[in-house]
Amino acid sequence: MMANFCNMVFLTTFRFPRGLLATLLFAVVLLMGCAESSDTDGLLFSNVPEMGRIPTIDMLPSIDHERLNGERLTKADFEGKISVVNFWATWCGPCIVEIPEFVALQEEWKDRPFQFIGVSMDEEGFDIIRPFVEDFMMQYPQIMDPRGELGEEFGGVYALPVTFVVDGDGSVLAGNAGLFPLHDYKPDLDRLLTLLENV
Repeated sequence: MMANFCNMVFLTTFRFPRGLLATLLFAVVLLMGCAESSDTDGLLFSNVPEMGRIPTIDMLPSIDHERLNGERLTKADFEGKISVVNFWATWCGPCIVEIPEFVALQEEWKDRPFQFIGVSMDEEGFDIIRPFVEDFMMQYPQIMDPRGELGEEFGGVYALPVTFVVDGDGSVLAGNAGLFPLHDYKPDLDRLLTLLENV
């Protein structure tokens, strides 16, 4: 209905010989409004620098992994939440740099439908990351992917860190290789959360 209305507005601009410029301007304003009221995915993260952005798969892959706390992480844990999935390792310098920002935002948004998910690629398993997680107070789920199998299902993780944004329906909205520019992503993450909270 909205798309038809938008098309109709554009076509009717050519039926007015008088005041054509004003009519065209009016149509442009309406068309911009129509564009914003439709699918917003194309507008998400438009202010994020292109450097570091990577292609993503469309949907969250199958997940059923043991967590550091002994529970299991499955796709059900992503439903109705905005999730930032961060592939990292204890030996990765840039990972160590960005983790405090993740910890701070997780605390800031702890009462919102938002979560970071840490995916460690350390080969030694939970024993090597446990003291690290405790020291950095990483109060968000941690799973292991020592052979990179989950990384492959996300489209390939060939260097660290790599981070993906997943919406509440399981759509993978963005991917980033290297330091995650959280400052640039945060406004649209907040917008996505607001949409979820108002449903």
